[in-house]
Amino acid sequence: MEAKERMRIASGAVILLTLGVLVLLSSFGIYGLDRSWPILIIVFALFTLVQSPKDAGGWIIGAAGLLFLFFENWFDQVGAMTMNLVRSALLIVVAFFLFKTMRKKES
Repeated sequence: MEAKERMRIASGAVILLTLGVLVLLSSFGIYGLDRSWPILIIVFALFTLVQSPKDAGGWIIGAAGLLFLFFENWFDQVGAMTMNLVRSALLIVVAFFLFKTMRKKES
């Protein structure tokens, strides 16, 4: 089995393990899944960066995950409508940069 394939399998396993831990914590009422979902984005970004540290997409995804984690847990002063607008804008920006990065790699 190739090293790249092993890394993909390991990253999938760790993402599923993280999801399982978050669901378990949520079911016990320790840490709600509605506030912890950005951790999955951060774990995904970490594995992207482990595979390719210079990948701009991994850094952007990680930054977006950290921002979402911050917004979900420690930024309660902003109204729900404002938060939805900020999240939507961030997702659009992340998607734009990912597509831009993919086009550069294809060229």
